[in-house]
Amino acid sequence: MFGNGVVSSGFSIFFQSIRQDLGVSYTAMSLVFSMSRAEGGLGGPLVGWIVDRYGARRMILVGGIVAGAGLILVSRATEYWQFIVLFVGVVSVGKTAGLGQTLMAVVNQWFVRRKGVALSTLMTSFAGGGAIVVPLLGLGIATIGWRATLMYAGIFIMCITIPVAWVIRSRPEDMGLGPDGDPLEPEQQDETAQEGSEGISKSAESRIAGPDFTVRQAIRTSAFWLLLAGLTIRVSATNAIIIHIFPLLEDKGFGEQQAALFVSAMFFIAIPLRFGMGVAGDYLSPRKILFVGMNGAAIGLLSLLLLDGLLAVIIFIIGFSLVEGITSVNWLMVGNYFGRRRFASIMGFMSMFHNTGMVISPIFSGWIRDTTQSYDLVLITFIPIYVIGALTFTLARRPVHPSIAGTGAARHSRRD
Repeated sequence: MFGNGVVSSGFSIFFQSIRQDLGVSYTAMSLVFSMSRAEGGLGGPLVGWIVDRYGARRMILVGGIVAGAGLILVSRATEYWQFIVLFVGVVSVGKTAGLGQTLMAVVNQWFVRRKGVALSTLMTSFAGGGAIVVPLLGLGIATIGWRATLMYAGIFIMCITIPVAWVIRSRPEDMGLGPDGDPLEPEQQDETAQEGSEGISKSAESRIAGPDFTVRQAIRTSAFWLLLAGLTIRVSATNAIIIHIFPLLEDKGFGEQQAALFVSAMFFIAIPLRFGMGVAGDYLSPRKILFVGMNGAAIGLLSLLLLDGLLAVIIFIIGFSLVEGITSVNWLMVGNYFGRRRFASIMGFMSMFHNTGMVISPIFSGWIRDTTQSYDLVLITFIPIYVIGALTFTLARRPVHPSIAGTGAARHSRRD
């Protein structure tokens, strides 16, 4: 919650302070955020492979410490190039390793029946980070400055990483359990013991949670590419808006402290939405939930474009709370569609693509702001993009595993 609140959803509150202190343009600041996403795209597949092969525990420990240390170093940056090197080469590396897909991979390993509740709880904590941490960061910037605020945030992340990594176990099989904490059958215990403390055989895992897709099998399905298209659109557009949200709201006539309250409110609303939508994904069609969330974001941006004052911001906050709320449903679909065993690797493969969009979208938004002195063209661009993303999610039906293709079980496996 705290790590993602600072590094992901909350770091944009430093946008104006750092930009003015270092004397750079909106485009130059956007470039730093984009480069950090590029690092995530390059490092995601490697992190996914390491997590699937060796477990998540070590990655969480290393990633949290590196991210925290990086924030401390960023607080000492006095030149633009130093900011780039430290944020992209240290903070973002730590975040990719330990604070994002690694945590989701742990949850996906531990739960099958209760995956919706478990993943929603994790994703809700990410939203909680934005709701709780953003006001604290805003208060810190106003009272002790952005440098001291970043330094103390980095120290705190390092301090909480060690006990968290100490208690986490990568897989339930490491504790002699099956997913959801169920006891293993005797033959499953034997197969797990033969694999060692960090693994489980494919045959045992298949009996526990059903057949799993390899990365190669997953990318051969239309569902994978439709999910990837919707995911890329969602994270690219949303990332650009979140990065520019404070200068965007300031352009609409609101001060920095007011903007911080609005952003905090957005993440507070997203807390019950992420949990409720994620749990609902176990009972309702995830495709329909994603359709609603994506169109909610489009309506929110439309309100900023056409309306003025508090009403425009209220509609925007509600709309973006919806698109923030569907985050857990998005990854729940990936886990449900493709299984446990290669979840981190599949996420890593996806990251190469959706992080490319996250590289381009903030730079585009910053360039538009520098060129036109307005964010209106950014809003006009992203509104139809969200609608297209909603349609791609709707078309992504559950794939049939190659091992059961052509059988009666195939019809059951495609039920949403």
